[in-house]
Amino acid sequence: MAKRIRLGTVLGFPIQIDASWLIVFLWMTWSLGSSYYPQTYPEWSTAELWVMAALTSALFFVSVLLHELGHSVVSRHQGVPVKDITLYIFGGVAQISEEPRSAKNEVFMALAGPAVSLTLGVVLVIVWLATQGVAEPVSAMAMYVGLSNLSLGMFNLIPGFPLDGGRVLRAILWAARDDLMWATRWASRVGQVVSYLFILAGIGLAMSGAWGSGLSLVLVGMFLQTAAKSSYAQLTVRTMLADHIVAEAMSDVCSTVPPQVTLDMLVEHYIVQGGQRCFAVSGPDGPVGLLTVHHVRDVPRDKWRDTHARDVMMPLEDAESVSPETDLEEAMRHMASDGVNQLPVLRDGKLVGMLTREDLVTFIRERMRREREGKVV
Repeated sequence: MAKRIRLGTVLGFPIQIDASWLIVFLWMTWSLGSSYYPQTYPEWSTAELWVMAALTSALFFVSVLLHELGHSVVSRHQGVPVKDITLYIFGGVAQISEEPRSAKNEVFMALAGPAVSLTLGVVLVIVWLATQGVAEPVSAMAMYVGLSNLSLGMFNLIPGFPLDGGRVLRAILWAARDDLMWATRWASRVGQVVSYLFILAGIGLAMSGAWGSGLSLVLVGMFLQTAAKSSYAQLTVRTMLADHIVAEAMSDVCSTVPPQVTLDMLVEHYIVQGGQRCFAVSGPDGPVGLLTVHHVRDVPRDKWRDTHARDVMMPLEDAESVSPETDLEEAMRHMASDGVNQLPVLRDGKLVGMLTREDLVTFIRERMRREREGKVV
């Protein structure tokens, strides 16, 4: 999470940028200011060139944000929550916390983004035509951002999952067979084929001398390939966890340490020798706090001898927790959104166990093993 910068909220959706976004923003500004605008408008001053380059780059990414807002607004209208919108090096992603509830919903959600981009593109092209010879800077930006939006909208309609066109393909397959896993598997395979075509086209361009365009296509292809595989893997995990609760996967026994134990003793006897990473700090009346390896790392090593568990623990009432009856999928979303590796399991305010990422992995592996053996219906 440290690699992301929170910008604010738009229409109720948190907006943030990934550190990788800065790379493409600077590259795009440099390309416009040093090449495109000087060649197209040689009469502009150096200051005008770079101001226009920065403004054009900013407007392009505003349009990418509008594309994702299109997805997000329709998703929320369909009853599917959106966690946030993040701008990355290859564009934007609306973090949807669950799968669409029907193939019809999937189509509407998928097409909303390209519809926004294509509409913006048409409007900006009209602005470009209307301002030619009247307001040159406005005309220049409108043309570049307008054509970029038309390209963005058309690119996203390519049937390569998880692009928007690939999601439409998945919706069609889903409607045809009423099997989301099967539809996702085949849409993911088509997405990987599309990614290979991008990579091959990029290699071909690079070999012909167009290194910049070729490298860009190769990187896009590699990104699509990874995204297609991970999207299918995420759905597989969600399916494995569906209709199961925390009590089925949690660790019933949680290692406890006294509040007065020093961090050097904790590291030597529990972490190094025992390989444990999370502890319940327990007093006379039971657990009072939670202590993890991250809490220990936050304390300078030379202070471990004088620092006690009670000094750095997180009070149990302040920790994000789940109950034994919480859905496993919901618990996994808690871990992901809070950036934690474990959750205390409480019943009536009392600690009854811990749910860790390792517990989830073990549960999923066991489910997959049983499924292969035909023991899961």
